[in-house]
Amino acid sequence: MSVRNRTRCTSLGEILLTLNTHFRRTLGYLNGGGIPNDCVLWISPCRGIYTVGLKKAVDIAFLDRDGKVVNLFRRFPPDCFADSAATAVSALELPIDTLEKSGTSVGDLIEFDMD
Repeated sequence: MSVRNRTRCTSLGEILLTLNTHFRRTLGYLNGGGIPNDCVLWISPCRGIYTVGLKKAVDIAFLDRDGKVVNLFRRFPPDCFADSAATAVSALELPIDTLEKSGTSVGDLIEFDMD
């Protein structure tokens, strides 16, 4: 399953990871070298993220219930807390610079492609 920025017609990643279905593998990524390129970690429900234990910075996009970006953090450092807008219901953690490369901004619509 891929994740796309529908507004900008760009890809955020081709592999979707979740804490529910890929817990051990995902935990290994987060505690090791970080989220692999072309992967997206989707955390739902989520209105805040602790990066305690991460070894590398990440990009973070908080989404509302319609998949609209309501808050962004670029190159968010380890050992910090990212708090979001009250309308956030989920978050995407991405390899650093993914948000910049995809042109993702607040207000963009994110979609999960099941193909």
